[in-house]
Amino acid sequence: MGNKVSGASSLKKREIKEYMQRTHFDYNEIDALYNHFKSIASSKNDDGVIDRKEFQSALGLSESLFLDRMFQLFDDKNIGQINFTEFLSGLSILCTRGTLEEKIQFSFRIFDFDNDGKISKQELGSMLHTSLKENKVYMTTEQIGHVVDSTFKEADTNGDGFIDFDEYKALVDNHPSILSNMTIDFKRVIDTRSEATEKPSN
Repeated sequence: MGNKVSGASSLKKREIKEYMQRTHFDYNEIDALYNHFKSIASSKNDDGVIDRKEFQSALGLSESLFLDRMFQLFDDKNIGQINFTEFLSGLSILCTRGTLEEKIQFSFRIFDFDNDGKISKQELGSMLHTSLKENKVYMTTEQIGHVVDSTFKEADTNGDGFIDFDEYKALVDNHPSILSNMTIDFKRVIDTRSEATEKPSN
């Protein structure tokens, strides 16, 4: 399944060149990503879009709240499906050529669950909890609360009980590791998928 699109891309040269202007990818990368996307989208129904489960497969992510937030941000229309343009636009930010500003804005939106332009203690605590769980690091609720309080003590410079974007940006400047999950090796993901689809079925 998925191998039927392994040949020439269905994208026209004009379309690829337009994507090149709007993303950080070159001609061959866009072509490869399109074929990768199509192989995922057609694994069940060849509908030209991917749902959350297919998105997880496309990026090789583990099941987590982080995955949920990633999918929600890629899904611009908020319809539970992602088309190729949305997929490419989001991945352009997360690739190694994505700018620091792009990654800061994207990561801020991941924490900002309700999209109100600020991060609450509850939002930070929820994301911290899932991140620790994904990395198999155990902390008690009390310990997580202490980390959240310490983070707010440093970042919430205006004392309003929230972290706004400027405060978050300053926090990232002091702690660049916050962006450690904001870079995806898309070539490795494609290679892993290709190896999986090429294995003979029993």
